[in-house]
Amino acid sequence: MQTFYKYLTTISVLLIALLSLVLAQKVNPAQSIPNIAAYQFPDSLNSEVINVDSLWQIVGDHKTVPLGFEKAALIAYSAYPELRDIQIEMILTNSGAPMETNFKFQTLFGPKSNRVYQILLNDSDQSLFEPILLKNLPFNAQVGILAHELGHVVYYKDLSTFQIAKWGIMYLISSEFRATHERSTDLMPIYHGLGEQIYDYAYYIRHDTSCQPLYQQFQDFADTYYMTDIELRKTIKNY
Repeated sequence: MQTFYKYLTTISVLLIALLSLVLAQKVNPAQSIPNIAAYQFPDSLNSEVINVDSLWQIVGDHKTVPLGFEKAALIAYSAYPELRDIQIEMILTNSGAPMETNFKFQTLFGPKSNRVYQILLNDSDQSLFEPILLKNLPFNAQVGILAHELGHVVYYKDLSTFQIAKWGIMYLISSEFRATHERSTDLMPIYHGLGEQIYDYAYYIRHDTSCQPLYQQFQDFADTYYMTDIELRKTIKNY
């Protein structure tokens, strides 16, 4: 029994030390304006003829695209030259949030260059969020929300593992931290030339008749943590 308590004490001390190290990290919730020359995409991509092979050459290796959404994914990827050498998987799932960006957990414990980021896209036929799932969005809006998710990767790729842990804690416990992070991530498509696309997404989920019941149910959440179409339009105009 004495050996057990000694072992438990050691583990507790290590966990406290690890938590202290995580909490000591400095993590800014806001995204920064990228130092890139953004390509200006057309306002509407719905009728654009897309050369997939050419886009793959721009995007580079280390990427996967979700079946059925290849063009939208490749356009979004192509707007982020700083992610060319980053490993990213876009994966269709049967549950969870409509879209979320995560990591392959085991890749967090090693060099940043070996990390694998995952963008999980709910493709369920029986989801509460069905009206705003990727498959039900107009093409322009698909590109916009995928560009938002890639904006998260831009943020994560420069953080250490301990900083990511601190970010995760703050994201969960602080509404202000979360709102600052998500709203500044909404700006990333604008900075990368896809402002009209993220605007179309924000407008569609708030005003399309198929989305109205869901938006009315979650309006406070959506407008607190994400920029509205009105806010995005003003930002695009000023930017």
